[in-house]
Amino acid sequence: MAQQSPLDLLTLPDLVRQLGPELPRLLGMDQPRTYLVLVQNNHELRATGGFIAAVGRVTLEQGKITELEFSDSYAIFRQGVRYPPPPAPMERYMNIPMLVMRDANWSPDFPTSARMAQALYKSDTGIHVDGILTVDLNAVKRIFSALGQIEIEGFDEPITGENVEAQIVQLWERPAESQVSVGEAQGQDFREWWSKRKDFIPRLAAAVLDRLESGQVNVLRLAPAVLQALNERSIQIWLENPNAAAVLHARGWDGALRPAQDSDFLAVIDTNMGYNKADAAIQRSLEYRVEWPDEADQPAQATLIITYTHTVDGEDPGCDLTPRYGDSYADLIERCYFDYVRVYVPRGSELIEATGVEPDSVETHRGERRTQVFTGYFILPPGEQHTVTFTYTLPPALTPATYRLLLQRQSGTQPLPITVTVGDAVRSAIVSDALWEWPAGESKRR
Repeated sequence: MAQQSPLDLLTLPDLVRQLGPELPRLLGMDQPRTYLVLVQNNHELRATGGFIAAVGRVTLEQGKITELEFSDSYAIFRQGVRYPPPPAPMERYMNIPMLVMRDANWSPDFPTSARMAQALYKSDTGIHVDGILTVDLNAVKRIFSALGQIEIEGFDEPITGENVEAQIVQLWERPAESQVSVGEAQGQDFREWWSKRKDFIPRLAAAVLDRLESGQVNVLRLAPAVLQALNERSIQIWLENPNAAAVLHARGWDGALRPAQDSDFLAVIDTNMGYNKADAAIQRSLEYRVEWPDEADQPAQATLIITYTHTVDGEDPGCDLTPRYGDSYADLIERCYFDYVRVYVPRGSELIEATGVEPDSVETHRGERRTQVFTGYFILPPGEQHTVTFTYTLPPALTPATYRLLLQRQSGTQPLPITVTVGDAVRSAIVSDALWEWPAGESKRR
């Protein structure tokens, strides 16, 4: 899909028209409306784009923001609450005993994860929220690039799209109001560092809000940046209001899985189970082949080859899964990659074989929105490359004459190199937006 340009501003009046009847309610004109912002760190990849590092609560009343506060996701927890059981793979590989807010985004279908987050937040705080949106590091960089440099107290230099990630890492390692860094923190000092390590998040949010309210914003730069973040799902929005939710879904902005009827579908979903930030060093590529046997009544066979490269040149002896912060943020990146991979394909597909994963981790079950899911778990040490292969049959309705493919890139991942072979036809691409189609342009956003 094409990159956004200022011409995309022409779509905004149409969006406002579609949301028109619901806008007063969404803006809190009838009563206060509360929304959550899930800050996702895609260096620790989870199904909807990253580990939920922080949770923001925004209240709108009469069209104005009357409340904006952020909490460490670890603080969204209350003793005595009866939490649901965790997904079985999290319990098995991470020893997680219950599902809490920071792990709410297990489903790659964001509306499903958002409803779980809504329920958990209500249990934890007693507050009902009217919608949830996600923001990851890619979105943060796009937004700050569009806003221009901003002076923020506690940051060493004006913040821009080019330096915001490095500044975030620096303040995580040594918070502005802490006397110690993560590598120096022990005992009481560790508790001080730990309590302040995410203090930069509300400061960044307040700085963005102040810049927007000042009116010193180039809309011709900001609007395309936000639209591109929505199209690549660096920002995802779920609204409880069904009419508004339908508008977002039609544009592909709600983060839903999007299998199409009578079409092949492929979504590779990785979940980092290593209590680390190794995804910052992981490169991925896909090779996907579809071929039909000579017998006319036999279904097509698909072969998916996923190649993972850990780009860190180093070692992590023993691949220790024990949660620990280490001496620096880089220490969290330079560790083994513990990955639980899920492959979402059309309902009715049947798994033939999975290789490159632990044999007892392979499962197949029904997934969200008429999909079938194949699973596997593997460990990738730093400096190494690993290949995972799934071979399966596709539903019989997919024939050479009518074959179409919709590939959905996981939120939070970098642009994805792919090579697709269908029969004798071969096509390669680097997928940067959420959806990629074969043949190109055959389907519309659904």
